[in-house]
Amino acid sequence: MRILSRYTISSILKVATVTIMLFALILAAVELFSKMDQIMNGDIPPLRIAEYIVLSLPQYLLMVASIAFLFSVTYYLSTLLANNELIPILNAGVSPWRLKAPIVVLAIVLTVLGSVYQEKAVIAINAVHDELEVELFGSSSTRDTRNIVLSDPDGYLIYTQRFSEASQAIYDPVLVQHADGAIIARIEADRAHFEEGRGWVFENARVYHVTDGSVASRYEAEYTDPAFDIEPRLFRSQNTSIETMDRETAVDYLASLYANDRVTWHEKATDYYRRIFSPLAIFTLMFISVSMNFSFRRNVLLFSVIQSLSIAVIYYVADMVFSIMGHQGAVAPVMTVVLPIVLTILLSLVLSILGRKL
Repeated sequence: MRILSRYTISSILKVATVTIMLFALILAAVELFSKMDQIMNGDIPPLRIAEYIVLSLPQYLLMVASIAFLFSVTYYLSTLLANNELIPILNAGVSPWRLKAPIVVLAIVLTVLGSVYQEKAVIAINAVHDELEVELFGSSSTRDTRNIVLSDPDGYLIYTQRFSEASQAIYDPVLVQHADGAIIARIEADRAHFEEGRGWVFENARVYHVTDGSVASRYEAEYTDPAFDIEPRLFRSQNTSIETMDRETAVDYLASLYANDRVTWHEKATDYYRRIFSPLAIFTLMFISVSMNFSFRRNVLLFSVIQSLSIAVIYYVADMVFSIMGHQGAVAPVMTVVLPIVLTILLSLVLSILGRKL
């Protein structure tokens, strides 16, 4: 049985590895051709272009993994049936589910590894990829934000036109300090950057203090207020996609939205759960392939792949539909991930049972 299990796992991994690399390179090529005009007109060095493509591969590898393993498992099982290899295996006393058990275990392991890979590698590499895209093509980084308004429990309200992730700086900030509904001070600056130990340093600041109905103003090349200690990551989290935030920032952001803006919370929480549980697509599609009944008399491989891909299309359509419902608040955010998986697995099991009866 160990030999059969090793053969099963190695066969699936070989086909899946080739398929993943092929699909990932195709997606990278599509991205490269979409920027061909900028590359030709920008005189970008080939090594920098190669670096850009390499940095784009990790997200594509995870994106195509589920479909690749669906195809790999389907190819392996249908090949056993088409080549009559399944007959001696079953005659040796190996049950169909014992044959498929290593595949289920492999699916679980791959799902866990995919989740770790996404959180520990893909998000960080995407940040570097976005910064390089800004450098090479002048595109806006997904982590840069504009027109941000933040409030602080200590009585501060700040507005800034732009936050730069690369420099950890805000531009044209306006800081207002208030108490009991009245404005105490207002600081306008050209730029402010964050320094450890000093906090926010406002450059070329115009400081206005309100005292007994009168306003006193002064100019300072650098102005700091130790009481104003909003972290730079909070500027980044307001308008950028929650799918690119680190987990700690995302959790804090969702907690703030839940208390203040339930409508936006539904949308962002749906995106967050979809990001966290997106590797479950690997397990779902592999389980679909395992549970299907490949009882075709001719063209076993072709019809098996078509059958599995049809169920996969249903899964992705259900995933899209429930995602829209989650954004609108019609379904709890966590259920937008659970329901497509449950419905698709049940459908594949029903079709498999009906196939055996037919």
